Amino acid sequence: RPPLTRRSSSPSMLSKMLGARAPSLQRAGRVVSSRCFYSESTTAGANTLYLESLYSQWKSSPQSLEPKWSEYFEALQAGKSLPPVPASQTALRRAAADANIGGVSSTALTTAATQHLPSGSLGGGLQNLIRAYQKRGHEVANLDPLGLHEWRTHFSSEGVPEIDPKYHGFSEADMDESFEISFPGVSGTMKLRDIIATLQKTYASKVGFEYFHILDLRKVEWLRSRIEDPGFVPSDRQKLLSIYKSLCQVDTFESFLGSKYKTTKRFGCDGGEAAITGINAAIAKAVDLGVTDVVIGMPHRGRLNMLTNVVGKPLVQMFAEFKGTHYDFDELMDVMESADWAFAGDVKYHLGTSNTKAFPNGKSATLTLEANPSHLETVNTVTLGRTRAKQFYAGNTDETKRQVMPVLFHGDASFSGQGVCYETMQLAHVEEFGVGGTIHVIINNQIGFTTDPVDDRSTLYCSDLGKAFSLPIFHCNGDDPASVVAVFELAAEWRQAWGSDVIIDVICYRRFGHNESLNPDYTQPQLYQKIATHPRAETVFAQQLIDTGIATKGELAEIKASIWTTHEEAFQAADSYHGKAMEWVATKWEGFAKPTDEGQSYPTGLETALLKAIGYKLCETPEGFALHSGLKRQLKKKREDLDEGKEIDWATAEALAWGSLLLEGNHVRITGQDVQSGTFAHRHCVIRDQKTNDTYCFLNNLGLGPQETFIARNSILAEYAVLGFELGYTYENPNALVIWEAQFGDFANTAQVMIDQFISAGEHKWLQQTGLVLLLPHGYEGQGAEHSSARIERYLQLCDDDEDDIPTFEKDFGRSQIQKANWQVVNVTTPANLFHVYRRQQHRDFRKPLVVASTKSLFRHRLCKSPLEDFGPGSRFQRVYDERDPEIANNPDQVERLVFCSGKVYYELVEEREKQGLKNVAIVSLEQVAPFPFDRVKAMLEKYNKVDIGDGVHPGNIVWCQEEPKNMGPWAYVRPRFVTTAREGMNTDMVMRYVGRRSAASPATGYAKIHAAEQDALVKHALVGFDDHDWQDQRPSKLLGFQT
Repeated sequence: RPPLTRRSSSPSMLSKMLGARAPSLQRAGRVVSSRCFYSESTTAGANTLYLESLYSQWKSSPQSLEPKWSEYFEALQAGKSLPPVPASQTALRRAAADANIGGVSSTALTTAATQHLPSGSLGGGLQNLIRAYQKRGHEVANLDPLGLHEWRTHFSSEGVPEIDPKYHGFSEADMDESFEISFPGVSGTMKLRDIIATLQKTYASKVGFEYFHILDLRKVEWLRSRIEDPGFVPSDRQKLLSIYKSLCQVDTFESFLGSKYKTTKRFGCDGGEAAITGINAAIAKAVDLGVTDVVIGMPHRGRLNMLTNVVGKPLVQMFAEFKGTHYDFDELMDVMESADWAFAGDVKYHLGTSNTKAFPNGKSATLTLEANPSHLETVNTVTLGRTRAKQFYAGNTDETKRQVMPVLFHGDASFSGQGVCYETMQLAHVEEFGVGGTIHVIINNQIGFTTDPVDDRSTLYCSDLGKAFSLPIFHCNGDDPASVVAVFELAAEWRQAWGSDVIIDVICYRRFGHNESLNPDYTQPQLYQKIATHPRAETVFAQQLIDTGIATKGELAEIKASIWTTHEEAFQAADSYHGKAMEWVATKWEGFAKPTDEGQSYPTGLETALLKAIGYKLCETPEGFALHSGLKRQLKKKREDLDEGKEIDWATAEALAWGSLLLEGNHVRITGQDVQSGTFAHRHCVIRDQKTNDTYCFLNNLGLGPQETFIARNSILAEYAVLGFELGYTYENPNALVIWEAQFGDFANTAQVMIDQFISAGEHKWLQQTGLVLLLPHGYEGQGAEHSSARIERYLQLCDDDEDDIPTFEKDFGRSQIQKANWQVVNVTTPANLFHVYRRQQHRDFRKPLVVASTKSLFRHRLCKSPLEDFGPGSRFQRVYDERDPEIANNPDQVERLVFCSGKVYYELVEEREKQGLKNVAIVSLEQVAPFPFDRVKAMLEKYNKVDIGDGVHPGNIVWCQEEPKNMGPWAYVRPRFVTTAREGMNTDMVMRYVGRRSAASPATGYAKIHAAEQDALVKHALVGFDDHDWQDQRPSKLLGFQT
């Protein structure tokens, strides 16, 4: 047989020569061309790489190929006219397909056994046997510690015939035949059986590698050179003992807790201990390569171990949490009584922490483990958002991306089943979302709660999602810690070298049930019979070290005993541990008030001169910039409005708020699917040159002195992932206004888990504040069920204020009320109030999420304008707007009907009132719906005290008007709070009158005429009412809801 040779590692000479014959583009070590040799001849596509292999072979051993190939390559090399390719197009393509080398790198294991090429027969000799191991060796690797490999039985029942030498034409007689090869650690000749043994050890032992699906040939070669290194898995004594000590720390933690708390839920990593040892090694390697910050997101399984053995949470504190001595119950009750706010806390396996950890090389790094709920994979993009923020604030360079590394842990069932994993990976290389690569670690227990792999996915591996993104995937046997560590260290190197994600699939098992108190025998009897007799990973590894002479049994026992003693000492010390129940772990949040502290708020109005200066910059474009003609008109009008100072519109007010915050040192960031122009083409904060497609951002070019950076980035179409990313971004620094905007408000329902578990409850559970703003376009304009309602009722239901809580109505009531609330929900009606609500977010010493039911139709409404004086000194956010018609507002005794509303329906009520010439109806808008403005509502009721409030059973003429159906919108939230206001603030029973759409399953009709009829009816009935015939008729129209 011809000798086995290594192809040249230099840029393809064949490609260079062919490139001289046809225009081509060098990319990632390959030649790409649209015509000539690469697209039209028999040597196109995958055949090209096969020809390159033959060319390298011919260069080193011309006699190994048929004479016609020598004629072909000599002509090519001399630049002469090429003779026909010495193989038909069909034969060549079939041979290339057989070899399976299309799109992969040159390799040190390439054979010259190509005598099968002209016929295109199956096999291809040694070359294809080697390639089979490189590509499919993982399918026969010893990956399951239990030796079951049940997933293969179901998903790969045919096996891997290509691994069998017979498949490639070899017989037993060929096993002792020698081949000349070039392989890392080997040079010269090797017998076929030794080559196969080397392949088996490299590609089909305790690690399975999947990387030949990667399209970038440089990356494939980078990985191959490391994977095929004989020293890939460590074998020296010092390294192996270090791995054992780390594994023993992990194992002892679980065993110790198991001995002390047999039935307490801890969601231990028993069976997957090596993954914790592995991530320790990966972080140490990454720190050695320049990483200074590591941000970790993970589920509950193994979290307690991660907290102590990776992040560095003290054992004493952990044991105190188990004993319940980590906080003083009486102190917590005292705080609750005095501050009227209760910290809920969370279970141990949901908590996060942050710690600066020193490493043996003398370097240190800050490790942060994100707090998260039980909703699997939800924490993924929160982790990446914080990572991106750290990178941004550190300088926002390629180097700072390398310095801050995210790590995400997954479960096998959740990684393959939860769609947010795909969304997370789709963010990897999107501008302003990329984090320079994430290490993904799957703790593959081969079970999801009680669900077998056969039922939780349709792919061979739970990690197959990574192939869609050309990621390297490393499968490793959880009972071989040395191999696990090697893989984790390789993953860290990969991340630092390529700035790309990598997946590690640690195939292990779950020693107990889903939690330690559940019996798994009910659902997986045979599996757990096997697990019951299987030794722990520490025991397996210890025996391996003893058998290989690395350590004696006594040495390992001494290590283990010392670690156990440390745990015992910490356990005893936990009895006297004094922690704080309301301890807030934060970095850049020093000085910010907790809900139990007395916070401060600051003015939001600005000098008119500064407002105009900012506004003028919003109207200027660079010289020579080809502006869209429509935008030219808009900017001209904006400039005129600023000059006059009477009619500032919505978009201008928004930009003035953001621009002023930038000048005050606040970073401003807005993301969402269409945020640069705005869903309704109102914003245009980033514009494009109509000739060059270049972009220009007004707010990054204010030129009014030092300013922070403004980011407006259109995002991927994934609300769940992007909202989580922005939330994580806010956690890092309070001096930033971070906004996520939904395309339409109800599209946020695909991110409901993030809203429920993190945004609305994060401070209550974890004392983790955020000032995240959600812009949710809302309003009824006849656009149907999915483009009308932001489902504001859902956000109001999540508000934690008590509808029967007696308000104090004291000074600063509004500020203290918000400080204790979990978030704010607003539906503003003027540009000035929008300006102030943005600035208010940053002008106080605490942070709260802000939900804005933003407008869709007020951007260009003739009445929706604000004078510049409403932005000026002394102005502020108005939680409630009194009647805005001076004639009505100044004659409250003449008012016979008082209508409360929120949002854009206000303008429809005003227009109908003008049409009817009514002067006895006052309209008051709630700009802040939650927390409910008890004090301001009380002031309105007292002002318009001539209005009939009802008889205690039936309503009078105090109306709540809304566009939404009765079972939606603010009604269910505001109704009892109006009653509380009257009862506790005015000592009277008030019955509110409801005017709005009838209760419905769908938020809105899809018929334009029905919508118009509904809108007309609710506006008119709100203003003028109807004859209810002594309450015999409580429903004036079938289009509307009952009024009581």
